[in-house]
Parts: sequence; C-alpha cells; structure tokens
Amino acid sequence: MNIRPLFRLLLITALLFASPLVRAAAMQTPHVEAELIAERDALVPGQTNWIALRLAPESGWHVYWRNPGDSGIPTKLEWTLPKGIAAGDIVWPYPHVERLGDLANYGYGSETLHLVPLTVDTGVHGRQTLHAKAKWLVCKDICIPGEADLDLTLPTAQSANADPKWTAAFARTRSEVPQPAQGWSAHFAVAHDTVSLAVDGSALQGADRVAFFPYANDLVNHAATQRTAFDGQQLRLSQAASTYLVDPPKAVDGVLVVWHGKTAQAYQFSATPGNVDPVAASHEKASTTTEPSVGPAPDAPPDADDGRAPAGLMLVLGSALLGGLILNLMPCVFPVLSLKALSLARAGPHGQRAQAVAYSVGVIASCVGAAVVILLLQRAGKAAGWGFQLQSPVFVGLLAYLLFALGLSLSGVASFGTRLMNLGQSLTEKQGLSGAFFTGVLAVVVASPCTAPFMGTAIGYAVTQPAAIALSVFVALGLGLALPFLIIGFVPGAARLLPKPGAWMERFKQLMAFPLYLSVVWLVWVVARQLDSSAGAQILIGLVLIAFVLWLWSARGVFAALCKLAAVALAIALLVKLPSPADVAADSATAQVDVGSEPWSAARVAELRAEGRTIFVDFTADWCLSCKVNERVALHAASVEKAFQEQDVTVLVADWTRADPAITAELARFGRNGVPLYLVYKRGAEPQILPQLLTPSIIVDAVK
Repeated sequence: MNIRPLFRLLLITALLFASPLVRAAAMQTPHVEAELIAERDALVPGQTNWIALRLAPESGWHVYWRNPGDSGIPTKLEWTLPKGIAAGDIVWPYPHVERLGDLANYGYGSETLHLVPLTVDTGVHGRQTLHAKAKWLVCKDICIPGEADLDLTLPTAQSANADPKWTAAFARTRSEVPQPAQGWSAHFAVAHDTVSLAVDGSALQGADRVAFFPYANDLVNHAATQRTAFDGQQLRLSQAASTYLVDPPKAVDGVLVVWHGKTAQAYQFSATPGNVDPVAASHEKASTTTEPSVGPAPDAPPDADDGRAPAGLMLVLGSALLGGLILNLMPCVFPVLSLKALSLARAGPHGQRAQAVAYSVGVIASCVGAAVVILLLQRAGKAAGWGFQLQSPVFVGLLAYLLFALGLSLSGVASFGTRLMNLGQSLTEKQGLSGAFFTGVLAVVVASPCTAPFMGTAIGYAVTQPAAIALSVFVALGLGLALPFLIIGFVPGAARLLPKPGAWMERFKQLMAFPLYLSVVWLVWVVARQLDSSAGAQILIGLVLIAFVLWLWSARGVFAALCKLAAVALAIALLVKLPSPADVAADSATAQVDVGSEPWSAARVAELRAEGRTIFVDFTADWCLSCKVNERVALHAASVEKAFQEQDVTVLVADWTRADPAITAELARFGRNGVPLYLVYKRGAEPQILPQLLTPSIIVDAVK
C-alpha cells in the first residue's frame, strides 16, 4: 500500500487546523522583546477586532507613554494592511514614572500591551497577514532606539474565540486603560508658575492617593512634586508649571490614576479654566509623581533632599568624561594637543608625570572657571551655554589673534609660542610646568567651538543642578580632556608608544601651524557673518599688526618697544571698536539660512505641526565646528536633500551665531546647553533627537 498520499493528506489537514494559530514568534531586540498578538483566534468582519503590540523590556529598562515626560520618544506603529482592514490609534494604559536624576519620564518598565482596534469590512475573507513596523526608545542608564518588522496572520470567521494564551494580559491591560470620567466636574488655573486642578468625582471618595499624567508635554514640570488635598469626593492638585508654558491652555486633558489601597483605576478627563486655590506645600498629602508601579507609595519621594547624589549622576559624569576624551580628536583642539605630546616625548619619566599633572590642572581649572562663569550668568538671568562666548565678536577676534600668533610662533617667526606650549629646550623645570599648565588652559579655550558626542547632554544636565553637582560635571569633562596625557605620564607602557625625539619634531611643529592658520580664516569668517565684511576687514588688519609685533619680537631698544606697544594697542582698539551684534540690523548681516530652509521659531514649529508636516530643525552656529562638519558631510548630501524633497520635509534653522534667548531656552528644553542639536518632528509624535555627529543615513531614516 502506498502511504505517501495518505501522509500528505494528514499533513495538509494538520496545517489547515493549525492555521488560526500561525503567527510570527516574538522578536528579541536589544533589551526589548516585541511581537504582535491578537485577543481572539480569528478576525470577524463587521466587528471591532483587538490586537496589540506587546513590548517586554528587560529588568531595569523602560519604554515610553504617549507623553514621554522630560525626555524620550513614544512608541509608534506604521501599518501595512490588506485592503478592507484599517487600524486605529494606540490605546494606552496609564504609565508609571521612571526617574533619571532630576528628570521624570512616563513609561512602562514591564510587559505592556499597546492595544489597537482593527475594523474589518464585511467583504474581507480568507487568511489575512497584518504587518506593522514598530519603533520605540528603550532606556536605562542609556537610551537605545529600537524597531521591528512584525507580522501576524489570522483567518477570518463569522465568530472567534479568545486566545487563552493572552486572555489575562488583555484583561490586565484593559483594567489599566483610562476610562471616561462620567459625571466629573474639573477646572484648572495657572498662576504664580503653578498649575492647579480642582476635580469633583465620586471615584475620589476615600481615595488614598492620586497621580496626574497630562497629555501635553509642556504643561507641568514633570519632575516636580504633585501636592494634593482631599475633601470628600473633591480633589485639589497643584504642580509647578513647565518653564516652557507660555500661555495657559484652553483646556487641560490628561489621566488621573486613583488608588484605593493597592487597587488603581485610571480616568481620562478634561478640565476647563476656572478659579482654583493652589495646594500649599504644608498641606501636601503625598508626592504622587514618584509612583513607579501599582502598589504602596514609597516612604519618601526620590527628590527629597537626603544628601545623596541623584541616581543618574554617575551616568552624567561618565558622559562628561567620555565627551571630554572625544574632544581631543576635534579639529580645533588636536594641533595644540599634538604639540603637547611632542614635549612629553622629550621629557623623562619624572618630567612626563609632572607635566601631565600640570597640564591636567590647567585643563580642569579652566573647565571649572568656565562653569562658574556660565552659572553666574544664568543666575543673573543671562542666556549662557557652552561656547556662548563665541557669540561675542570681540572674543572671536581675540581667539583669532591668539591662534595666529601661535601659528607664526610654530613657523619660527617668534619663540614665545613655543615657550607657552612647553617646547623650548632651555626652559627650567618651573617654567616647563608653567608652560604645561597654560597649555591646558589654551586647550580648553580652543575647544570651546566644539561639542563632542555625550558632552552636550552632560553639560545641559549640569547647568540645571545645584552648583556642587554642576561643577563636578565640568571637572569630569576636564578630566576626560586631560586623560590621554595622564595615561602617558603615569603608565610606562603608554609612554613608550610616543615617538622618539629627533629632527623630525621641528618639521612636525612647523606643519602644525597650518591647522591654526585655517582656524584663523574660519574665525575671521565667523566675525564677518556675525557683523559684516567691514568687521572682518578690521580683524584682518589686526592680524597684520600681530604679525608686525612678532616680527619685532626679538628686537631690542626703546623704538622697537614703542612700535610693539603701539601695534598691540591698535590691534586691541580694532577689536574694541567692533559693533555689537545687537547693533547690526538683521538684514545687514551676512548670516542667513540655506536655500530651501526657513528661520526657526517656536510659533513656526507649532504652525507646521498643526498642519501635520514633517519638520527637521537644525540648531547651529557659524562658530560651531561640529555643526559645519555635519553640514558638509550629512545635511548637504544628495541623499538627504532627496529624502527631504520626497517626504516634503520643512527644514528650520535655529542660528545661534548671535545670542538668542529663545534658542537658548529651546536648547534647555531638550536638555542641551549648546549646539549642535537636531530634531525631527513627525505628525502626532514627540520630536526625535538625532545624534550630535550625523551621517546621511541617520537623517534619511529619521524623516522616512
């Protein structure tokens, strides 16, 4: 008997019976397991069918709610569905608070179902494959964008049964989905930098505590304590307003989670303007924004002043250290550091250690000094951040003078620069250490136009903290910048990697003058962009005078001294007489956005978002070398311009070349204290922050 036909028949029959359960296995991505699941084993035409994106972060990691809070990106789904099937928006369960230092984010730290309703037309028949591209951000101490292409295949049927594997998960999620607040009365008021709510609802009777999660991202300070007061079924809740809240909204929409013991129920409500008495801190019942999960309230809010460092401080210090280390490779810093390496190559082991320490002290002291200046200016209400001094044409001109003088010194015109850089062989030990210290100072000065990866976020965090924490972040930044030389000075094996001294060092020293000359050309161009071509010409005349002084450097006598003094005085006078950028009309300056771009403004962003447009925002400055590298390498690439055109992207340029308080405030909103910063806005989603170092593919992927 031939059993092959029988075997084939049995196999086909088994596959047909198993087909309702055929679905893609869960996809394991970095720190998140993702899959599409269905509540029932078939799609029923003419009914609402529920499916879900299941995200299961690893322990200690979290993904984000529709309003991510102080940072983060909400999860989103892009559907590709058969004809006759349409997907609705994600139905979000209420979130929990995830804290990093003084930041508060809203999200999910355990398995969560993102429910999605499907409508299936009555004419749909047979097996249907649903495809979704899921995108999320998962964070712990670091944040990693994640995505997955997910499929789910289901048959259609006149009726369907619940899938027992997911029945409990769907039931749990539905219990956490906010319900409409029936019969509630809710009002809000904004006064004295505080948002206050007054809510009257029967569900509040006997509540132990509540937590309010607004839908709007710029309404409240998410990390601030929520102060509550109960009176029967009436609740008053107050929280510090967001620093970016300009005008009170027409309505306040959000979710109120109410706990009775360990049982929580979430309600969706909308509050209208009204008279609400703020809750005083002395009447505070609970700090509700610290609630991490369903369960008892913590003994003390995380932001209580218990003398401990914020939980995310070590992460921020590590970012600052790494950013300072990368800063050594930036084009504005490398020439100075390469010359310092030459001086270490000439020194013996003891001299290497001493010079490494002196150089590090100079670097760290300069970083701390910069921090003090920034913090004092901010306390005085001024807009200041990393590199802000380059918004002053006078400072830019002085930096051009300094780099030009050092370049001429390296070219052999004068010897003072080599003494400053600790390259002269006739220096005594004291002079050598002094030279190493001031080389560290110089390294920080010339590093100011650059922002390395990891560095922007760390500095943005620092300037929002108490002085002690802020200074510790800048110390870590300086330590990172000095770290290569500390390793050379104290690790014998590393010191052996330095090239042996020889005649080649003089030639290399002269070669390093040319990057400094190119830096001078760029700085003159920056002044011309900040002001006008006449200002650029003034700086060029000053450079000629500096060259004249250095030419006379070794000359002796009263006449030579008077000539040098007069030339220096005239060069400084040319700087002092530069007009202020505020005095130069915007249309007379040469600074402008690229063709196809528009100037940035918060109002323009709001207008474009209301139209549902995709927006790319470029926060830049002419004195920011990192910004200019990104422009040449990525922003002006043919593939990026093509993607912008195909996706109908509006490009907005926020030019921080001149001081602009609005741009400074917007940078602070995204946790940054300097440029570059790149944002992508898409319809219905919070802005996506791109890396500080761009590639064409990063931009293209972000806007598609």
